[in-house]
Amino acid sequence: MTKKGISILTSVLLVNVMFAKDINPFAVNNGNIPTKSEYSKELFKFNYNYPSEYKKPVNRPWFKVTNNKPLTKKNAYDYIMALKQYVAPSMKTFVINQSQWNKNSQKGWYSMLWAGESVPLTSWEGREAIYGTYTGQIQEASVYKDFGLTVPVRNYAAIYYDEVAAHTLYKIFKDCNQKTKECIPNINNNEAQFEEGSVIIKAASASATPEQWPVLKGAAIWKIYRKPFDINGTIKSKEPRVINTRVTIFDIIVKDSIAAPKTGWVFTTLVYDKDAKGETAWEKMVPLGAIWGNDPAINSAKYPFKELNQTYINPNAPAYAKVTLGYGKRLSGPFDIAVKYDVNVDDKIVKKLRSSSCLSCHGTSSYVPYDSDMITFFYPVKKITEDGIWNMYIPGSKEWNQWFQNRWGDIPQSKEKNVIALDYSTFLEQALMNFAADYSHDNNLNNEEYFKKWRKYKREALRH
Repeated sequence: MTKKGISILTSVLLVNVMFAKDINPFAVNNGNIPTKSEYSKELFKFNYNYPSEYKKPVNRPWFKVTNNKPLTKKNAYDYIMALKQYVAPSMKTFVINQSQWNKNSQKGWYSMLWAGESVPLTSWEGREAIYGTYTGQIQEASVYKDFGLTVPVRNYAAIYYDEVAAHTLYKIFKDCNQKTKECIPNINNNEAQFEEGSVIIKAASASATPEQWPVLKGAAIWKIYRKPFDINGTIKSKEPRVINTRVTIFDIIVKDSIAAPKTGWVFTTLVYDKDAKGETAWEKMVPLGAIWGNDPAINSAKYPFKELNQTYINPNAPAYAKVTLGYGKRLSGPFDIAVKYDVNVDDKIVKKLRSSSCLSCHGTSSYVPYDSDMITFFYPVKKITEDGIWNMYIPGSKEWNQWFQNRWGDIPQSKEKNVIALDYSTFLEQALMNFAADYSHDNNLNNEEYFKKWRKYKREALRH
């Protein structure tokens, strides 16, 4: 690059850093508030009064399913349904009664600090004001062409922690002060390791209408307040507006080291099935599957028809939800980016490559405090070229397989020094990224190259 180019780049980076100042870790939303004429009901509230004590859970309904033994494919369906039964008293309201949830139904469920405001340096767009959702992945209509999708679709996700999981957030953020807005996370002494019995939910709605995507007929509606998007991302120049979205997936994630002795976690996914029995959209959320290990002993590239042992896929789940299953058909939901399109593998363009899973993606979650380098990307990627082509490792190779190992949550995938594993929490990783963005401004650290790389990867990761 020429000296003139470096000078211009430096000026741009300085401007970017200036815009990164004064990030409020306690922000409820990104500051875009609908007028009363646009939306007159209750807005999202932010519950961060994390429990200061850990109460070990007993008599959870899924304990009876496994009977103090590891989870198997035979009882995985019942395990998922037991989790759904457990969260139903509150989460049924969350899914199908938006106004009631915003009024008074969040008791016992908590949200993440350092995630409200938009953070340009990390490409984080913050929580929207109506339902506290985050912008998610964008997929081409062609991904679901066999199921009638006629427009690109984006998802909007909301994430909550139960009282057990929120105690971990208390340990991480216990030194935060709302009055001074000082909020330095504690993660150096295993604070980021979630307690046994933690339950985390992530639900996501789709931007498409039932007319644009028939599988959504009858799905629960969430009103949200967001700017329009195209296939390249959010259209920044446009104003936000109230839009109707349809609830499509509901993930329930539980820390259960008995059911999942190799990783500590069981990831389960429910999906909307318009043809399922039931009177409400909540009842029509049916199991897609569960994953409690990455099956590292099974090289699915060499043996594509070999049956997995640590993933269960419900044979009766709606067919559209199986389009985006991950590597070797490991569990991955409809809005996860487990399938990559038009990628480079061994100098050849591959049109469609199953590249991830719930656990392989979340297993990369790690952080080096104030470090200027990205640690581990979500996918087995060598590099992303300037024109956006993904150069992937060869599926089944030693390098590729690093993403499909079973590790406990305090063991990072990276072997670099000072890396802190974040116990399969990509959301916590994002929150720490946002903190680091604020820190890089306040302390004049030269972290811009770090965030420049992250923004590039993030843009690409949010697309198929």
